[in-house]
Amino acid sequence: MQKGKIWIVGAGPGGADLLTIKALKTIQQADVILSDALITDEIRSLFPENSIVIDVGKRAGDGKNPMRRQEYINDQMLMYYLLGSQVVRLKSGDPMIYGRGVEEIRFLLASGLNFELIPDISAGIAAANEFWIPLTERGKASGIHFHSAIKMGGSKNNLHEIIREIEKGDTVVIYMGLEKLKEVSSELKQRLSKETNINVVSKVSYKKSKVLSGNTKFFSRIETVDLPDSPAVIIIGNHTKIPENKMLENKIAATFSHRLKSLVRQPFLNFL
Repeated sequence: MQKGKIWIVGAGPGGADLLTIKALKTIQQADVILSDALITDEIRSLFPENSIVIDVGKRAGDGKNPMRRQEYINDQMLMYYLLGSQVVRLKSGDPMIYGRGVEEIRFLLASGLNFELIPDISAGIAAANEFWIPLTERGKASGIHFHSAIKMGGSKNNLHEIIREIEKGDTVVIYMGLEKLKEVSSELKQRLSKETNINVVSKVSYKKSKVLSGNTKFFSRIETVDLPDSPAVIIIGNHTKIPENKMLENKIAATFSHRLKSLVRQPFLNFL
């Protein structure tokens, strides 16, 4: 009997051009793809035509028991593995950052199945790069902290640690926090020593991605209908402001002028 194999693959935040080469090659040789709900049509268009695609992702408010959903995923991986299939468990973002990758790895290890993990870019990292939001900056912010806004069971995460990290000058990246943003912003406004910058990045790497920036006061007053669409990540910190275009243009012009004068002084240009 042909041996099967399972790959747990990160699909990145959504754009197909952010897939790793290894992830793309693995997807294109798959017999079976167990796909998360947030996998975009752009990435789905890369699935092999003859592959079996099974949607196993969680959708907000779908009413399904998360334990039973995970058992179903595990059963599908095991069944197709035993049939000798090349199985891709495709997860949005990176499998090890809020992707429950380790839960499936434990199952595969306990079952003695042959598997491989392929990482990709998490939405928080991709969002920062897409909109030039500094997660760290020399002499200002040296730490990054990833948080989920929602605990197991749906309750809001305790903000004590987040406040301590922000006050220390670190950057906080919050996943799954859009619905709790106004509530979180109001609490941060009351408890932080100063107004703090917040960036909400929606549909990271999609064609219609956008960012909404402001401080804790701004977001504590915003109406829910004015917030960007989900999925979104929230980047908070005292040093997370996007570089202003005017400042950036002036800096580029000054740097170019300085470099040009420096080049003119080079001996190899003194040929007149």
